[in-house]
Amino acid sequence: MATRQIPAAQEAAPVTPAAAAGYRPENLRDAAYMGAHSAETLAACAMFLRDIQPNVVTEDITEDNLKQLKDGWAVRYAERFPGDLYMVKEGKYIPLVDVKTEDIPKGTETAFFTLGVALGYTTHAFGQLGQHEPAKHAIVKKWREDWQKYFSNRKNEMLAIIRKDAAAGKTQKRVTNDWTASAKKMFDALKDQRKNKAAKGDTSAPPEAKLKAAIDAFYAVLAAE
Repeated sequence: MATRQIPAAQEAAPVTPAAAAGYRPENLRDAAYMGAHSAETLAACAMFLRDIQPNVVTEDITEDNLKQLKDGWAVRYAERFPGDLYMVKEGKYIPLVDVKTEDIPKGTETAFFTLGVALGYTTHAFGQLGQHEPAKHAIVKKWREDWQKYFSNRKNEMLAIIRKDAAAGKTQKRVTNDWTASAKKMFDALKDQRKNKAAKGDTSAPPEAKLKAAIDAFYAVLAAE
């Protein structure tokens, strides 16, 4: 048998790995590979959540499970958005972009905001911050709102996959049940016809036991591997 030669353009060349954030593929092949890889990984994680909590579709994610998920999403969020440095001057917070700490003049008041800092405020403390330090409150509020949107999107992505899988399972079960019901209805009709014809003396009607054996054989063939 001749060995199939793979055209040079289709040879298995290394795929450019995705960066931690801001990944942009170098070509469509890389885009397809990384897109498929990401989708399959997300689907596997969603199915893991379903295995941990089978009723997740009808009951939503439990408080404990959601906490664990949010802990994981927070790690990823912090990787993507490690923090913002600000210079504080006369109550105003001025963003310091691409500025190294050692380049900031000594004595300058600074503030570094991270997800951990933003979520560290209790509801009461966050409200008090709005009254006493509105500029700082606005920054913390933006962090909290962006995080809320981020984890909500991640949660909804996982639930969408689980719901889609559940719907597909129901459709398959419904199709199977519909076919089984139709087959039973057909055989029940044949049994009634055989009984009526036999009562009228129709010798072409098979004996009841023979028809039953034929029906049982039909189902046995379908059930065989």
